[in-house]
Amino acid sequence: MNQLTQRLLLFFLGIPILIGIIFFLPMYNHLAWNTLMILASVAGASELFRMLNKKFNSSLRKFPFAGAYLPLAAYIEISGFTLPGFTNLVLIIIISFIFTREVFLRDKNNIEKVIHRSISSISILVYPGLFMIYTIKVSVFPEASYLILLFLVLVFTNDSMAFVGGSLLGRKSTKLFLVSPNKSAVGFLSGIFFTVAAGSIFRIIFPVDISFWQMIILSTASALSSNAGDLVESAIKRSADVKDSGHLMPGRGGILDSIDSIMFSAPLYYYILAVIFA
Repeated sequence: MNQLTQRLLLFFLGIPILIGIIFFLPMYNHLAWNTLMILASVAGASELFRMLNKKFNSSLRKFPFAGAYLPLAAYIEISGFTLPGFTNLVLIIIISFIFTREVFLRDKNNIEKVIHRSISSISILVYPGLFMIYTIKVSVFPEASYLILLFLVLVFTNDSMAFVGGSLLGRKSTKLFLVSPNKSAVGFLSGIFFTVAAGSIFRIIFPVDISFWQMIILSTASALSSNAGDLVESAIKRSADVKDSGHLMPGRGGILDSIDSIMFSAPLYYYILAVIFA
């Protein structure tokens, strides 16, 4: 089974499962969906740790379940158990701890590794954790089930159609990015075109209070940010000298390979919706 077939199979199997989670388990501020996002963030942070540890050897320290801290804090916040701003407080506390712990070094040989340890630990905390909090914050909007589904449709359409367009028509097309030589202009434009089309069709079928032009803006922004997420992760993998972040997802590699587009799309998607529903 080639990579294209595996990706398409994962897409057509995964979407019904996600739809079931979103629409049939919406209780407690979409607890099932948000738990899935927290677990994905934990797995992604673990993969990033392995890549960083490979690059910087034994100079790093892994926080247990680092990817869960910020998404979990976000879910607690939107559920009304804390005051607004709780997630930011958790972020500040953890980053302060990361830097402060270096004050208590006992080995002089470790001083030269302070920058590597600190910056890498922060990276493990915020990538994907900080980005993934916005997949959870989408739960606060009216008709959140439809908006979560729309988000997945836009991101997965761009990801799939960019891959299909690039695979079928982009072999001789202009290559756009050094960090990802397989990304072609044809694939890039295919992803954007079909994402906008998918958003427009979604608006017709489902009861979302988003105008035609708002949907065009939302779809285009989601496609562009999805591409950015994919390219950023490609740059990280190249820096770490690895082909895939892991091997958990057939045809895609690791969890980070599967959620990189989601991570970068979620903040922009959330803030555009915040403006639309203001």
